Amino acid sequence: MLLVLKLVLVPALVVAVTLATRWWGPRVGGWLTGMPIVAGPALFFLALEQGDAFASEAARATLVALIGVAAFGVVYAWVALGSAWPVSLLAGWAVFGALTPLLHAVAWPPAVALGGALGSFAVARRWLPPPRGPAIQSASPTWDLPLRVTGALAIVLTVTHLAERLGPGLSGALTPFPVAVAVVLAFAHARDGTPMVSHLLRAFIPAMWAFALFCYVLAVTMVPLGHTGAFAVAVVVQLVAQGAVFWIDGRASVPAATAR
Repeated sequence: MLLVLKLVLVPALVVAVTLATRWWGPRVGGWLTGMPIVAGPALFFLALEQGDAFASEAARATLVALIGVAAFGVVYAWVALGSAWPVSLLAGWAVFGALTPLLHAVAWPPAVALGGALGSFAVARRWLPPPRGPAIQSASPTWDLPLRVTGALAIVLTVTHLAERLGPGLSGALTPFPVAVAVVLAFAHARDGTPMVSHLLRAFIPAMWAFALFCYVLAVTMVPLGHTGAFAVAVVVQLVAQGAVFWIDGRASVPAATAR
């Protein structure tokens, strides 16, 4: 039964975000890609299969690993200025893969991990290269959606299947592995060029602040509230924070657009 739920829930979330990106453009697409469409289901299934204490520690580890996601975005954006998407993608993944074990060699209390994640995304937004052209989105190929679904499913199924051997720390560290955003960036890079990469990341990175709050709430409430209560609170916090980020970022972009 759980396997069926995994095979239905994860593709449904990926399809919804992908279609929203096509309909409403890079700002909405980058913002929605920052939602825990892979890590959220992975942590939920870890709670069901391994217990609330395991999932709580995994959520804390996911929170720490978000620092590596911020580094992935910055590296991809800068490498993309002079390289094609395969080189940019490998460079971003290499940085995430090298940084994440170093981060997890340190004991991070949840509050400190939250501060580190929020700070890393604030710094990453400032370190992104400025857009070098307008965001012009062309039609997507028919095969990009199945690839996004396959990548997301691979992460969730692998982490939950190997969770007992990996332990909560490594399981949590792998859940935010940049698959969904990597596929979005790679297709945008190949199809629409480097300006679209920058526009997507400028929407994606602020949205990750809400992702960090989602993980923090799970880490501190999973055991006292149980997984049902913890996920209910985390989803509400995520949606409120995500909406606030979208509204604030939209207001900030109006003067800049007017000035141009």
